Amino acid sequence: MAPPREEPGPVDLPLGKVIGKRWKLIQKLGQGGCGAVYMVQDVNGKGKAALKAESNFVAGGSVLKLEAQILQRMSGKKYVAQLFHAGRKERYCYMVMTLLGDSLERVFRRCHKEFTVSTQVRLGIHILFGIKQLHEVGYVHRDIKPANLALGRKGRETKVVHLLDFGLAREYITVTNGKEILIPLFTYYFRGTTRYCSANTHTRSEQGRPDDLWSMLYVLAEMRGPLPWNHLREKKEVGLAKAATSDVRLLAKCPIQMLEIPKHLRELGYYSRPDYLLIYNTLNGVMNTYGYKLMDPYDWETLPSDSALKPISPSIFSKIRTIEDNSGEKTLEVVSPARGPKGSNKNSRYPEPTGEEKEDESVKYTPEDFAKNEIGF
Repeated sequence: MAPPREEPGPVDLPLGKVIGKRWKLIQKLGQGGCGAVYMVQDVNGKGKAALKAESNFVAGGSVLKLEAQILQRMSGKKYVAQLFHAGRKERYCYMVMTLLGDSLERVFRRCHKEFTVSTQVRLGIHILFGIKQLHEVGYVHRDIKPANLALGRKGRETKVVHLLDFGLAREYITVTNGKEILIPLFTYYFRGTTRYCSANTHTRSEQGRPDDLWSMLYVLAEMRGPLPWNHLREKKEVGLAKAATSDVRLLAKCPIQMLEIPKHLRELGYYSRPDYLLIYNTLNGVMNTYGYKLMDPYDWETLPSDSALKPISPSIFSKIRTIEDNSGEKTLEVVSPARGPKGSNKNSRYPEPTGEEKEDESVKYTPEDFAKNEIGF
C-alpha cells in the first residue's frame, strides 16, 4: 500500500467557498507551514468567525484535532476563544473558532516604542488568566509568545488577551487510571520559540506549568525593552544567557514588585502548581499603587489615527460569489464529550457565533479567579 501523499504547502481555499454548508470564506487572514486561517461568515446567521484549515498530509500528522480538543475543554470559560465547529474533508481538516483581533506581536510592531507600566501589568493579568485557564483543563502551552496572544475584536473583549495556537501544547494530566500528573520524560526535541522559552526548555527537559509562566515573564519584560539575549541567535547561546541573567537585570525597567514573580518561579518544579494568586496580587498591587484600571486605554489605543490598522471594508463581502463545498464532510472527532442536548444535531456541542456586539461591560477579575484549583493538582 502506497504511503499517503504529502502536500508541501498550506491549504489554499478559494474565497466564496462554503465549508460544511455553513461557513463562507470571505478573507484570508494568514498562513504558515501547511495551514491557513480565514475569516468566515455564518450563512445561517450574522456572526463571523475564524476558520483554520490544515492539510491531512502533513508530515507527522495534523495538530488541529489537538487544538479542537483543547478549545472544547475550555468551552464556556470566561475570556476564552470558543470552538464553533470542527470537521474533516478528504484533503484537509478544519476548525471554526472565535474571530479575534490583532496579536500582541502586531501591536508591538505598530507602537514602535516601549510600553508603559500600565499597559504592561494589565496585559500581564490577562495573559496570566489565559494560561491558568489552559492549565486548569490539563494542558501546558509550551509556546507562549506575542504572536500567540491576541486581543478580542468587539466590546470589552478588545481589552482581553486570548491564547492562540495550541499546536505545541501537551497534556500533563492523565485520567486513564484516575487523575494523575504524567511522569516527565527526557526529550531530544526542542519545543517552543527560542527567544521566549524557559531556560529549562533549553536543557531538553519536560516542560510543566512553570515553564509557561517563565515565557509570560519574558514577554512582559520585553514590553519595557529588549531582552538581554535579543542579539543572540543560537539556541545554546540563548539558553546560557537566560541561565546567567539575574532577575534584577531581566526586570531592570519593570516595577520592583515584579521581582516576586521569578523568585516564586524558581521555587517550582515540574510537579508544582504555580501560585497564580501570588502573581496576580503582584501585578494587581502595581495597579493599585499607581491607580491603573483594567479598562484604561492601552498604549496603542492612544496612537494618532493614521497609525491605526485600517478596518476591513464590509463591501468586499457582497462581491464574493458563493461556492458550495459539502463533499466528504466528516465530524473531526475529539475526546471531549458532546455538550448538546440529546437528539440535537451533530454540531450542537459547540456554542453559536453571534453578529451582535457583546455588552460593553467592564472586564473584571477577582482573587478567587486565580486562587481556585479546578483541576485538583
